[in-house]
Amino acid sequence: MKRVLGAVAITAGVLVGMSGCLPIGDDQEHRTVGYGVAEPVRELVVEGQNGGVEVIGGGDGVHVVEEQNYKGGAPNSTHEVKDGVLRLTYDCDSCGIGYTVHVPAGTKVRVKEGNGGIKLNGLAGEAEAEVTNGGVEASGLSSPQAKLTAVNGGVRADFSSAPAKVEARTTNGGVRLKVPTGEAYAVDARAGSGGVDVGIPSQPGAAHSITATTGSGGVTVSGV
Repeated sequence: MKRVLGAVAITAGVLVGMSGCLPIGDDQEHRTVGYGVAEPVRELVVEGQNGGVEVIGGGDGVHVVEEQNYKGGAPNSTHEVKDGVLRLTYDCDSCGIGYTVHVPAGTKVRVKEGNGGIKLNGLAGEAEAEVTNGGVEASGLSSPQAKLTAVNGGVRADFSSAPAKVEARTTNGGVRLKVPTGEAYAVDARAGSGGVDVGIPSQPGAAHSITATTGSGGVTVSGV
């Protein structure tokens, strides 16, 4: 069990910028667009820019809500299903779209966002989330593999079943992971500055692996 406490609080900076940061002023326009997806979807890919993304697992169908904010022309948003992969993306000069997507729990999810937070809830498929400015927050995960990355912002993830492999990395921010006890984990937890607190036994070569790193901030790995 590894427990190294530094001067920086290990929970500080876990979540930063969960709201979208849009390059527009008070004269922005807003509209909400919602739609269902009839085609079978085994994987969701979201390529966001500004506005944040939330993916919720559960139910049988796929439903998308776009909160569009823009100045001048509305975003040119697209949603396309090809070979079972639903891809959401958009382009414009001064705009942002905040996505809320409901998918079946077992759907594989890959989300990339520029400015804004990423939230994942109730997913059982493989999950990957990457954000530049903002945080990643995941709860109720039973995903076998998860890769969660932030540059400026923190990463927090709670697992309801033991993951086979977790990678949680941030450059500036904190990392906090909670995993079920009763399983052996190989834990690699590191912080360039801040504290490291691993509250579960670490066993090299274990079938379940956890990597949690930050350049500046704290890291905690605990059991539930």
